[in-house]
Amino acid sequence: MLFSYDLTPSRTLSRSLAAGYCLLALAPQVLAQAPMALKAQPVISEEDEAKKVKPAAVEKQDLQASWRTETQARALTLSVPAPRGQIVDRHGIPLAQNRAANYLALVMPYLDKASDAEITAFARSTIAKVNQALGKSWSLLDDKVLMHYKHRRWLPLVFSVEEGLNVEITPDMEEKLKPLLGSTLVLQPAYLRHYPQGGTACHIIGYTGKTRPLPTGPIVDGDPVFEEMEGREGIESAFDSDLKGQAGIVNVLFSPDGKRLSEDVRRVPSPGHNVVLSIDYNFQKYAENALKKHTTGGAMVIMDVANGDILAMASNPGFDLNEFVPGIRQKRYDELTKDPHLPLYPRSFRGEYPPASTFKIVTALGALDSGKVDAKTQYDCPNAMEIGDRVFKNWNKEGEGSMNVVSAIKRSCNTWFYRAALEAGADYITNMALRLGFGERTGIPLKAEGEGFVPTNSYLLQHRGHKMLPGDLANVAIGQGMVLATPLQVCQCMAGLGDGTRIPQPRLVLQVQDMADRVVQAYEPKDRKRIDLNPDQRQTVISGMVAVVNGGGGTGHAAAIKQAEIAGKTGTAQWRINKDQNLAWFTGFLPAGKPMFAFAVVYEGEPGEDISGGKKAAPIVSEVFTNIFEKAPADDPMLKAVKDVPKAQMVDESTGPSKDDQEVRTARPATQAAPPPQQKGIGGFFRRLFGR
Repeated sequence: MLFSYDLTPSRTLSRSLAAGYCLLALAPQVLAQAPMALKAQPVISEEDEAKKVKPAAVEKQDLQASWRTETQARALTLSVPAPRGQIVDRHGIPLAQNRAANYLALVMPYLDKASDAEITAFARSTIAKVNQALGKSWSLLDDKVLMHYKHRRWLPLVFSVEEGLNVEITPDMEEKLKPLLGSTLVLQPAYLRHYPQGGTACHIIGYTGKTRPLPTGPIVDGDPVFEEMEGREGIESAFDSDLKGQAGIVNVLFSPDGKRLSEDVRRVPSPGHNVVLSIDYNFQKYAENALKKHTTGGAMVIMDVANGDILAMASNPGFDLNEFVPGIRQKRYDELTKDPHLPLYPRSFRGEYPPASTFKIVTALGALDSGKVDAKTQYDCPNAMEIGDRVFKNWNKEGEGSMNVVSAIKRSCNTWFYRAALEAGADYITNMALRLGFGERTGIPLKAEGEGFVPTNSYLLQHRGHKMLPGDLANVAIGQGMVLATPLQVCQCMAGLGDGTRIPQPRLVLQVQDMADRVVQAYEPKDRKRIDLNPDQRQTVISGMVAVVNGGGGTGHAAAIKQAEIAGKTGTAQWRINKDQNLAWFTGFLPAGKPMFAFAVVYEGEPGEDISGGKKAAPIVSEVFTNIFEKAPADDPMLKAVKDVPKAQMVDESTGPSKDDQEVRTARPATQAAPPPQQKGIGGFFRRLFGR
């Protein structure tokens, strides 16, 4: 392994979890408090809590009923929901935590022989005083008050509610309420999810929602004292069973006169496990910031070639996860869902796009693998060519003359790849695509991952009754037509090409830990599949990708950085044709000589916008990796690892890298000049240097 981020159980979360969770003592009013997150705080005893909130004297009511409880004791067995575990990045930086929140709640006394009107009048009177103190307009429906009084008056009834969502009582509000707080008006604590990094990695982390509404009928054993939460999207959903913890159990006994005789904690809430992501917070922020700066819609994925770790998986636009705490208001949710730029949509792993000219890497490898095309095969590259009854154009309106695979990759010449694909045949192209991971989900633990699509001969025979037509193959060869891929799949392909022998399994979660930092589940790196690319053919393609960024006339110069040599490929795709919207891509790996990081960027053009992969996507790559290297600590092993990799030698693109290649193959039916004298390439040099 050239470089990886070590993550051993002994040091994983030492910085972020040094304080740990502190379960508060049971407060007299509400049975349980939430654990402290974010940083250490002292445990509050019952005596301290009693001093903090002094019950106010009950004012004389207009009600003509006497205040008494039922004539028999009541024992309740209640559930205290556990705090959810944290979600952190690979270095322990917290992305999802918990905090305690207070809501305002009514505690109904027993009113002897009171009418329904008297019961609801008591509730309205108490809430009116709160509204006057805070300038609010909170209320409770009479039916809800009566139902609660009949079945659940021993438990607080939260009424600080707006648009169906509980409203947190701030310290300033609490100060104004002090004269009113007492036996019938209390602060009801609960756990709230907190996302300290706001919208960072929002599509990965996901959010929570209520497991179910609080019961309203007669109290039964196990009823929760406040609302439980469950994961709804992202890691919050995929690892919900690990994150949710084990609820506590408390027994509460009331005397016949209504006094609380005892509170017996049968089981303390056990916090959920912590989920450690492969994401590097800094990588993720650099990618998100660049996407925000340069795009209105786009995505970027960065993977560790050695172990498949997903270091960044960014989608733009995003959203602030804290807007979903404790729930999102309907108006705001409607704004997000109706936004034409789709901020809730995780483009990086769910978006399925035509991969455009990035797919030419697959076409080149497939054509070389067929044996009908080699490193010295040259085709004339006019500005267009006729295939069947259609004319297929090159992006360059001027003919570019004779090219081999290296210069065709560098210049992204469509007509060269049309000819190479037709020469090799559809099976070699589509089989190479499947071999490199296209057309199937990568297996990350997030729901609704995009599958992509590769149109094979077998599929077309089954669904259309014929094999792939020449025109269809020409489109597939340049990543258009029916072929679709997610940015994650394109990045995965580059990780496989960077390694050459296998595709690593993309890994989003490293491990699950308990609160003592003990690993309860580890997800070790593993190979997804063997690909065993021909070393000479692989190096030929890499030579073209190096030339894209570093060669004269390359289409991806804007991706270059000074710290490492990038091998890359641009792409520009027709996308939403009816809206005149195109896509720009840039994908590849670095350093080119011994790949450490694979990446893919997609840029969604606006209607009518003139874009290309070199102009729009490549600069994003340069900005992100420049930040990664320039802002890394001086002792970061990544810097030494990159520094020790020599740059690739440029090749004579007229012949390709291998000195042992056969004579130039001539395309059918095109004719071309004889090839220039053979030059020694870099394939053997890199294989000796890096064992490839």
